[in-house]
Amino acid sequence: MVNATNWLLDGDYRNVLVEIDNETDVKAYDHEILKPQRVHELIDLAKRTQKGGRRLLVGTSYGGGTPAQSNVVKSSDFLLLHGNGADNPERIRKMIQTTRGAEGYRPMPVLINEDDHFRFHEADNHMMAALGLYVSWGYFDPGKSDYADGYQCPPVNWGINTERKKQFFGKLKEVTGE
Repeated sequence: MVNATNWLLDGDYRNVLVEIDNETDVKAYDHEILKPQRVHELIDLAKRTQKGGRRLLVGTSYGGGTPAQSNVVKSSDFLLLHGNGADNPERIRKMIQTTRGAEGYRPMPVLINEDDHFRFHEADNHMMAALGLYVSWGYFDPGKSDYADGYQCPPVNWGINTERKKQFFGKLKEVTGE
């Protein structure tokens, strides 16, 4: 982790957010330091790694529908939430509110960077629930089983080539007024 952080700093890469591990609370991680109780230690380590007084912004994410825990809230520069697994917009709002109510919360960016609930035709959907609480919302489009039509996995078709993509960009146009 320190080597990767140094590599990014040595390369003078800018506009980089470091996610220590994706969905820290899933059972796939064998090492205790990658799990929710200790992942803040890696966040703090990455934040301490500096070059010329510059450091990277660091956080982690949880599995879908899970609010960030206090140890991560205290250490993170930003909070990553996933909407996958949240079955309705009210659960998105509760996840955001619970995260913001965690010990150590202070004004900071909160991002839903992964959500596979689309229902863009409904007035109250995951995207609108997040935006209503001033949280960004990330369009997670896995596509079909071969991934060829989504944006998540290669091969990626970056075109607006499916009905779901058209609905998303239509809702985005509606929200932004463009």
